[in-house]
Amino acid sequence: MKKNIPKIAFAIAIAAMLAVCGTSAFAGNSTVTAAQIKDDMTVKAFRDYGQTSPTQVKTHIGDLHFTEGGFAGGFPTLETVTKLKDELDFQRATQAYIWAIPLVSYGEWLVAHEETFKAKDGDIVQYKTPQAKQGILTANVTTPYAISFADLTRTGALVFDVPAGSSAGIINDMWQRGIADFGVSGPDGDKGGKFLVLAPGMEVPEGVDEKQYHIVKNPTNVVFFGIRALQADAAEADAMIKKFKIYSYSQRSNPEENKFIEVGNDLAWGQWQPHGMGYWKALKKILDRENINNRDRFMVAMLDSLGFHKGKDFNPDERQQKILKEAAVVGEAMVKGLSFDSPFYDIKTYGETHWDQLLVAAFDDRAEHFDQLFRRSALTYEAVSRGKAYYIEKPGLGQQYRSSYKDSDGQFLLGSKHYTLTMPVNPPAKTFWSVVVYDVNTRTPILNPDWRSAVSSRTGVIADKDGSVTIHFSSELPAGVNKNNWIKTNKGESWFAYLRFYGPTKTYFDESYPLQDIKLVK
Repeated sequence: MKKNIPKIAFAIAIAAMLAVCGTSAFAGNSTVTAAQIKDDMTVKAFRDYGQTSPTQVKTHIGDLHFTEGGFAGGFPTLETVTKLKDELDFQRATQAYIWAIPLVSYGEWLVAHEETFKAKDGDIVQYKTPQAKQGILTANVTTPYAISFADLTRTGALVFDVPAGSSAGIINDMWQRGIADFGVSGPDGDKGGKFLVLAPGMEVPEGVDEKQYHIVKNPTNVVFFGIRALQADAAEADAMIKKFKIYSYSQRSNPEENKFIEVGNDLAWGQWQPHGMGYWKALKKILDRENINNRDRFMVAMLDSLGFHKGKDFNPDERQQKILKEAAVVGEAMVKGLSFDSPFYDIKTYGETHWDQLLVAAFDDRAEHFDQLFRRSALTYEAVSRGKAYYIEKPGLGQQYRSSYKDSDGQFLLGSKHYTLTMPVNPPAKTFWSVVVYDVNTRTPILNPDWRSAVSSRTGVIADKDGSVTIHFSSELPAGVNKNNWIKTNKGESWFAYLRFYGPTKTYFDESYPLQDIKLVK
């Protein structure tokens, strides 16, 4: 044996030298990173690589092993095939999670509408108080809401009768796309009008005089109505809401009286997307009720290998459950990154501040060459509903929204710390402005003992000597601070804020108003 040592050593040295030169017969046994895989080869080099490419490649999911011929010319080993199958399903699930964000959100609201509030198709549910609105994503706590859902597969063609007077609202499909506006921002203005809402594939009923109806072709089976009365007086606004009517076209000659349901202050509920496996169960429930738009068929295919089969029981096996649970955790974390630290190339902050423009996605998802999948998810993870009027940028009209997740140092906002926001004199709002605090977990108005998640120019804030207003955010009322200028945050949770300007003025749009960042009190 000792006599063979020099020969063995010599052979190893030659093999190593040839491997470095790239001509070794054993080059395919080498280990490389994915970045070292050869590319941009000639035709001959490409063919040769099928015999010499490495049999082991290091990647972020671990080492991938290949049979004779290596990465280029060999098969993934059976062990690697199993690893790749799991990774493929994991990636499918994370992307499906991101895709389904708006559908799950509205689906959960539909569940609350039908099962918690016991509302039927076309019943109008009213949310008048901050307590009633505790389950609505980033709700405006200063304005009463009225919401209705209807399953068009049950109602048939549906009439939505908008009364004359000062109101505004939106018709959404279940992906939260703005299908039509009504009221002052819609085709009816303040004169009132009738909308005829049709499900996918549903024809306009025979004999309909289309001059009497605004025809709305809803892309989903279920339709959402968001109604807002614009009267300043609460009693007048409530009387306005009671004039809205929703009924089947087939019952138009003698429609039943609409039922109005008021959400009580003591009812705990939420329409946020559930964590973990709860998310997939919620998605399956609403997917089974909905038609699949052509644009979504590839995304539904992502879920096929994970136990999602439309109209069939959802019973993922142990392997699928493990992948789905982790994908829901990673997917939600990804969406939080999209929402709270926007990676989009053209996000518009206000000047040099951290106040983001909230409405990152178009009302109908459409960009010039694609649908805004990730922008839509970023928006609908934290907010709810869209309408054309939300995007009007004209002084004096509508409202403008700004969101802030970070302080002036670029750090996320924490409930255990003390922050201030100074609103300089002459805020750019013809009607009023408000600041609302939301917790990150539910993205709903923060819960505190006083049910005070907001301050506004209408809530009795005390101005400083120079006319500006300083708002405090902290878990305890700071010494010397008037309670009207304080929102209590909660230790142990993070939070963010929306700043709303109603009737925004020119100084908002040209950014001449010196809006300030939220600042940490050090």
